[in-house]
Amino acid sequence: MMQNSGIMYCPGCGAENDDNAYRCVNCGEYLRSTEPRPYPVVRTSGLAIAALICSIVGWVGCYLIGPIVGVVLGYQARKQIRESGGRLTGEGLATAGIILGWLGIGLVLLAVIGLSLAVIVTGCNA
Repeated sequence: MMQNSGIMYCPGCGAENDDNAYRCVNCGEYLRSTEPRPYPVVRTSGLAIAALICSIVGWVGCYLIGPIVGVVLGYQARKQIRESGGRLTGEGLATAGIILGWLGIGLVLLAVIGLSLAVIVTGCNA
């Protein structure tokens, strides 16, 4: 690779290229050893995964703690994903965790209200 006053020559075909170029305009060969990544690294948010897991665990055993943690983590994950500029994915996982968490909380509250009414009604008749 030869360089002269802002011009870089391709090692593959010898074509002239701008000194700031990473690839040859003629053949597409990389001109520098530290070429940019063609795609940004994208990963799934760990908070979104944790939100879904906590909400599912709330349906299986931890009836109140799991859904509450799932809802909190789900909202945090969605905020983190939106602020990441496309580097994080998993908004669907976070939303599923939020929905399952709220449904779990709602069912626990309905069960508590139902049991309380049953105790009140049974206690009044005894």
